[in-house]
Amino acid sequence: MAKEKAKRSIFKRWWFWVIVVILVAAIGSNGSEEEKKDTAQQATAQPKEEKSPATETKQEAPKEEKKEEKKGFGIGDTVKVGDMVYTVNSKTTATSVGPSALPTEAKGKFLVIDLKVKNNSDKSVTVDSSFFKLKHDGKTFEADAAGSMSANQGEDGNIKNSFFLEQLNPDLEMGGKIVFDLSPETVDASDLQLQVQTGAFGTETELINLK
Repeated sequence: MAKEKAKRSIFKRWWFWVIVVILVAAIGSNGSEEEKKDTAQQATAQPKEEKSPATETKQEAPKEEKKEEKKGFGIGDTVKVGDMVYTVNSKTTATSVGPSALPTEAKGKFLVIDLKVKNNSDKSVTVDSSFFKLKHDGKTFEADAAGSMSANQGEDGNIKNSFFLEQLNPDLEMGGKIVFDLSPETVDASDLQLQVQTGAFGTETELINLK
């Protein structure tokens, strides 16, 4: 009986119940802290959501710089090369050139280019058929000096502007014919180009399409 009374008396003590409440509260708060830690760890462990292409800021593609296309010259155009000015008037083909009494025959077929040249420099320039070259299919063709001289010879035998070491003073212009001896296939090509230059050394050049 004494033991039962002792046990009952303990449960009836107010301070006993205070200790019990404090212990329960401590256990509960400890569990709450553990839950918070677990929640924080889960939040940090979750991978970040990747932004969809629609939400990402679109970067403007770099604008391509427009390249200035070089103007192509043709028959009838005035072409300035340094201090020299060239104009191709026309082109023809022939098997021979020169006066009928003493013509010059082509090995293949002649391409005859009628043109004019003006000297805009402040000194005399020696104009020669070597100023002119023909371009086709990656190949370079030289002018025929004898054919060019003959093509500029009249029926009376006089030669005007032969394009053979002709002296051209400042502000003067001369016209005549330049001749190329070519194969029949080349002379009829549609992509022939005449190269003209500043002088004997050709420090500057331009191309004229002979279409």
